[in-house]
Amino acid sequence: MGRPPRQLPDTCAHSESLPATDDVLEAVTHIMAPLVRLLLSCGVDYVRFAAVLKQTFIEQAQVELQRTRSRETDSALSLLSGVHRKDVRYWRENGMGERIARKVSLSSQVFSHWTQNPVYRDRFKKPKPLPRIGGEHSFESLVRQITQDVHPYTVLSEMIRLGLVSVKKRQGLDWVFPSPRGFVPPPGSVELLELFAGNLADHVASAVNNIVESPSRLEQGVFAADLTAESTQKLALLAQKLWVQCRAEMIGECSRLYEQDKGLPQATQRMRFGAYFWDEFIGDDTPTGCSTGSPVDQDPLP
Repeated sequence: MGRPPRQLPDTCAHSESLPATDDVLEAVTHIMAPLVRLLLSCGVDYVRFAAVLKQTFIEQAQVELQRTRSRETDSALSLLSGVHRKDVRYWRENGMGERIARKVSLSSQVFSHWTQNPVYRDRFKKPKPLPRIGGEHSFESLVRQITQDVHPYTVLSEMIRLGLVSVKKRQGLDWVFPSPRGFVPPPGSVELLELFAGNLADHVASAVNNIVESPSRLEQGVFAADLTAESTQKLALLAQKLWVQCRAEMIGECSRLYEQDKGLPQATQRMRFGAYFWDEFIGDDTPTGCSTGSPVDQDPLP
């Protein structure tokens, strides 16, 4: 008596809820345009990028097979990803390159602690200037709360290089002033690339989740066109003001919950909350008016 045929995964209902393949490809191509500009400006051509992208397709095909509870055979990975079986087999046996785990930079950790710890903030809840060395309310003590492995002078030198702080004399003593822009590393820095990768990847992951799985993630935006350059500048300043307010509240609650949860065996989750603003010259095919929404919320503003 032979074995019964394997049960096929039930994907009909899921597939019917997904957008058309051509529509998805068009949307992703639109998203890729600025990323391709970054690649080209940094000397990465199509051939080199395609070679790296092959690994990503295999990895995400594996994730999709796991999500649908399908068998992760070489044939299944090859069929789903479009990558040749010999490449899939090579990846299984040797790996196609290790993914580098991105960690939050020390400069970012120090600046974040500066903005959320009441000891280092003024009455307006903004990070205040600190004496470079001294007691518990100095820049030195701030760094020591984050790390004991790196000297505060080394951290200060790096943050000065990045333009995140400046040092001024007050009554013969060195005082460290935070950048009024917040943690915004300069163009071309590794720190800015870390923020770029983390912020954009999580933003896209939230949007994709709303399309592919359950519409339960916050992913919203406000769009307006037919504005003057002066108006967009005013909106940019408003966006910065609103971000400073919500950032301070979110950092405070994150810190409180982190202290509450650290050490617990079930503390295995991470999160990211962000905001962005972009303005540019519009073409003839740009929608007009003002609206708000996400892939699951497209109600126009009143």
